[in-house]
Amino acid sequence: MNGATRLTEMQKLMAEKAFKMAGENNPVVAHKYGADPAILVYDDTLYLYTTNDMQQFEFTKGKVENGYKEINTLNVFCTKDLVNWTDCGEIKVAGKYNGEGAAKWAANSWAPAVAHKKINGKEKFFVYFADSGNGIGVLEGESPVGPFIDPINGPLISRDVPTCAKINWLFDPAVIVDDDGCGYIYFGGGHDPEKYEHPMNARCAALSDDMIHLKGDPILIDAPFLFEDSGINKIGDTWYYTYCTNWIDRKDTKDPDKMPIAVIGYMTSKNPLGPFEYKGYTLENPGTVFGAWGNNHHWIFNFRGNWYIAYHTQTLEKTTGQEKGGYRNIFIDNFEVNADGSLPIQKSTKKGVAQSGSFVLGDVVPAATFASSKNAAVSSNQTVVSVKDGAYICLKVVEFKGSETEFCVECVPVEGKSVLVFVDGTSENGKLICDLKLSSKDKISEKISLPENAKGLHDLYIIIPEGLELKSWQIK
Repeated sequence: MNGATRLTEMQKLMAEKAFKMAGENNPVVAHKYGADPAILVYDDTLYLYTTNDMQQFEFTKGKVENGYKEINTLNVFCTKDLVNWTDCGEIKVAGKYNGEGAAKWAANSWAPAVAHKKINGKEKFFVYFADSGNGIGVLEGESPVGPFIDPINGPLISRDVPTCAKINWLFDPAVIVDDDGCGYIYFGGGHDPEKYEHPMNARCAALSDDMIHLKGDPILIDAPFLFEDSGINKIGDTWYYTYCTNWIDRKDTKDPDKMPIAVIGYMTSKNPLGPFEYKGYTLENPGTVFGAWGNNHHWIFNFRGNWYIAYHTQTLEKTTGQEKGGYRNIFIDNFEVNADGSLPIQKSTKKGVAQSGSFVLGDVVPAATFASSKNAAVSSNQTVVSVKDGAYICLKVVEFKGSETEFCVECVPVEGKSVLVFVDGTSENGKLICDLKLSSKDKISEKISLPENAKGLHDLYIIIPEGLELKSWQIK
């Protein structure tokens, strides 16, 4: 069977239309829409969780603006270097309306938060999510990618929880585990028309030791101009509560420049549960840089001693030619902290961050692992399918030791065609190191012909013929 028959119309569209330039690391993935990033660093690997905008895109075919209502799964990606990403598939979260998710009471899964903690000697992973704007659930698993269960079979936070009954939007959780093992959750959003300057809709609470119950009643955070998107970080001995501001015209405020619309504001405290003091804002709305205005959602994180910020934009949909928008994609940029602990205005770029280390060869690599691609679609099973001859996946800064001798693939083959492997470019300007002739076998290998200067760092291009479905590859 031709691999392309396994693809949806929208997967093919993304393969053909969505792209990023060679010098760009943003968006971090271009084959799938995703929003509301959450980051987990575990075992020297970074995991990215997103609201699955691609699920909504499959439903609307891009003919209706993103309304989020069909989203009941979350995307998961991982990386060891911030540039080459593996699509780990989807977490089935909500199961109320014929969904397959573990949370049978929930209709939607928006805006995830993630946390990890060792409990009774076992590694536990927690995914918190918003059921539309009406409550927050939690899933528990024993690996970053699941499988996950609903340990309490209901919402962690609902309008029945003290202090939460009148919050406009009971959603957008942020979660952190302190060095002492104590967990905390932050959430809330929205405002009444007459209370847009001080909506009084943000809350924080301590989590129980098991991370799946509250430990005390939620506490009010008076976040000026709050709209949505709670975030929490501890930098040094200071706690930073961050959030997206609302869209109301500031003409009636005393200092409209102090808190512009739809930016990421921040407050600080010496205590995880506050009180928090407003300090300013640190990220402009992506619309000011890229021209595509929309809500602003972020996650600040540390990876290998450096601070970064993940956020979503709507830049990718410009390239796909769809009729309506609101489908989002993830950017990651460096995050600066001033010596006095204040936060400057961060830079939003398509260039993105520098690669953190090289990509090491030797292990079997899942096919849906790459920095960029062209005419290569990722299927729902995380295989890569070529929709045109000459399609490729590219991995950046791959480390060759000079002793590599063999290229192996597992695939659904296209007999009589070849998989070509180039370094430092495609057929136009790269160096061919392997021409693997396909047969009827699903596992096949071929000798590598390395150039004399192969030892060192090179970009790697795997060029696949139309119809081929690639499952994994290995250079050994």
